[in-house]
Amino acid sequence: MASLGKSFNATEHDTEQRGDYTELPNGVYKLEIEASDIVPTKAGNGTILKTTMSVVEPEELKGRKLFESFNLENQNAQAQEIGQRAFASLCRAVGIDSVEDSEQLHFISFTAKIGLGKPSKDGQYPARAEIKRYFFEDEGNLPEPAIDANQPARAAPANDNRPAPAAAKPAAAAAPAGRRPWGAK
Repeated sequence: MASLGKSFNATEHDTEQRGDYTELPNGVYKLEIEASDIVPTKAGNGTILKTTMSVVEPEELKGRKLFESFNLENQNAQAQEIGQRAFASLCRAVGIDSVEDSEQLHFISFTAKIGLGKPSKDGQYPARAEIKRYFFEDEGNLPEPAIDANQPARAAPANDNRPAPAAAKPAAAAAPAGRRPWGAK
């Protein structure tokens, strides 16, 4: 336990949460990696590169965050191949052929298409924004960052604990006299 040295009264401070924590809208973005970390897989037998990316353009979303993970080593060969292919695409997008330290990728802007992914299979996690495609300077096809005109329908916020408004239901027709409401006989 750590002593604060004096009593802290939380009611004396503004606790209103600020910021937009909704998922990034679908579109083409200019991004850069601002932080990264190598962590073991949940099972402890593989390696994941976790990155924190920051939006550079479009200007109205500048500074918003995107979190991407790359499965670099995994006992499941397919998971490893998908992760390594995505990481190779990131490296090509930033113009680096060989990487020894993930910090080599920091603060180099690149262009990518972001879209809403799928929720987890168990339903525990909602769909979140993810990189769908990287654009490569060497192909000369870098689109301008822009938000797509068509966006998927947004789910209600996870922390909205208000009850849903009651929908008006038509009253059920009354059963004929002499009949039991639960069925035959």
